[in-house]
Amino acid sequence: MKRLLFVSFALWGMFGPAQSHGQSLSFQPGEELTYTASYSAAVLTTDVATVTFRTTTDQVEGIPCYRIWARGVTRPFYSVFFKMDDVYETWLEQSSLRPLVATSDLKEGSYRYRSRMQFNWKSGLVYTYGKNLKRGYEKGRTMSVTGADLDPVSHFFNLRCLGALSQMKSGQKGRLNLVMVDTIRTVEYKFLGREIIETPATGPVRCLKFTCQLAPDDAQSFQEGTDFFIWLSDDQNRIPVYLETPIRVGRVFATLTDWKNLAHPFSSRIRQ
Repeated sequence: MKRLLFVSFALWGMFGPAQSHGQSLSFQPGEELTYTASYSAAVLTTDVATVTFRTTTDQVEGIPCYRIWARGVTRPFYSVFFKMDDVYETWLEQSSLRPLVATSDLKEGSYRYRSRMQFNWKSGLVYTYGKNLKRGYEKGRTMSVTGADLDPVSHFFNLRCLGALSQMKSGQKGRLNLVMVDTIRTVEYKFLGREIIETPATGPVRCLKFTCQLAPDDAQSFQEGTDFFIWLSDDQNRIPVYLETPIRVGRVFATLTDWKNLAHPFSSRIRQ
């Protein structure tokens, strides 16, 4: 289940911060995106969770922000076996899309965990804190960060605002850094080209296809066969339409099922 959430949240950021916007934002306050996370093995496919992103406006110490609220919950049938209710929130400075605060409140079975990251961009530091509420274990760190070191949700929304995505060449690679409570992890990505992906909710959609890999905690090396795949709508919204990763038995994937108040027309959908 944690792997499903990691696909749904952490790997939606792949290109570093969009601190200078040469185009209009790809999202707006009021936008809401909903995904179904599923598991598939052989001929069996099970929808196990719903993931929702919602964007509003707010302030942090008087600084205008976009407040990104994201929630992952198990579906009623699956919650009989494993109940999950995870909430992530990130406050992005409107002028730069850099995060100021990022929090999480995780409830997975008997597991309870809360975290908070406070970014100080003037000093180039992030202050992190995490606590396992069941065991009483807590930890915190102060880490140096650059403009390319962002939390997963911030990467997701910065990614969508990069106009350079449409100019990438097939096979082009790059790296970015994900800030977590106790470490900064590296992700390597590669653009695979344009592809049409079809889902029940959207129908066929013209997409930009990427693959990415997460480096181990203590290394910058990458292992073959650990790829995650993501398809972004090939229009101004840059919506993640479909995500997929193989696991030891089967695969897990997340599919866009609903969208509201988009900043631009969903023009990559192919009308039938």
